[in-house]
Amino acid sequence: MTAQNILITGISGSVGHYLFDLLANDPRYQLYLVLRDPARLRRDLKQFSNVTVLPLDLRDLHRQKELLQKMDYLVWIATCWGGYREPWRVNVYPVFRTLRRLDPQRIKKVLYFSTASILDREHRPIQAIREVGTNYIRSKFLTHKMLQYNKLREKIITIFPTWVYGGDSTHPISHAASGIPSVIKMIRWLKYFTQGVRFQFIHCADIARLTKYLLENDRGEREYVFGNQPLTVGEFLKQIAACYGQKPLFQIRVPMVILQFLAWLLKKHTWDRYCLKYKNFVYDTINCRKLGLPTDVDTISGIIKALNQ
Repeated sequence: MTAQNILITGISGSVGHYLFDLLANDPRYQLYLVLRDPARLRRDLKQFSNVTVLPLDLRDLHRQKELLQKMDYLVWIATCWGGYREPWRVNVYPVFRTLRRLDPQRIKKVLYFSTASILDREHRPIQAIREVGTNYIRSKFLTHKMLQYNKLREKIITIFPTWVYGGDSTHPISHAASGIPSVIKMIRWLKYFTQGVRFQFIHCADIARLTKYLLENDRGEREYVFGNQPLTVGEFLKQIAACYGQKPLFQIRVPMVILQFLAWLLKKHTWDRYCLKYKNFVYDTINCRKLGLPTDVDTISGIIKALNQ
């Protein structure tokens, strides 16, 4: 059986490492990894005969025309969060230049990672992003819109992760998970506070499992939001406290007006203040439990346990 060629960007991140562990050990796949700095992938690549590293900048990927024509799958995880021009240079232009180089007759699926932050509760793009979004959010909004008109649109699956946790001694810590140690240090006081803002989360390991599932199975849909059961901020803090044998006797509700004032005082971006007004980041999601896939990181306690490994 001929191995299927999969091109992956963003493999050096937290999600990428977990996905590498699943796919590199599967002989059905030949992986082509776009890595500007191969040293950032914390794996001994000499152990994998089915892995080829492409030491390229994403902006030069489209020049590999002959290679791109041989791809059966494309998984685009790479993203840029900060800066003025960089989000456009990474999140928009390289995506479409690369898509143009793929063989429409050969390519089976394109899995593109966006973010649930650009969607409202009905999974529609938030139009206010045009005026109040950060460059990162606006770049994701624009890419999502443009993908609807791409000639490969019937083969493109867009993934919208919610709040992403993940990382341990062998996997990079995700941006969201990097703040958990600070919360743990202050949990003896934070556990007494609550707020009605609801959100959903998902672990990088589960994102990898779901991504592999979507590569191998056809569900008919073109867009998926990844996330577990929603939590309020108060529930989130309670569950962290419970991991350390603590239980608050009461919780004080922090008025939203105070949070909005602090956001103004700290000169937070207009998008951050908009999100505070929005308050309810809950979506109709898929996750490992719903699809019958194994998981041990779909709870806050599971995430904290994994972080300490």
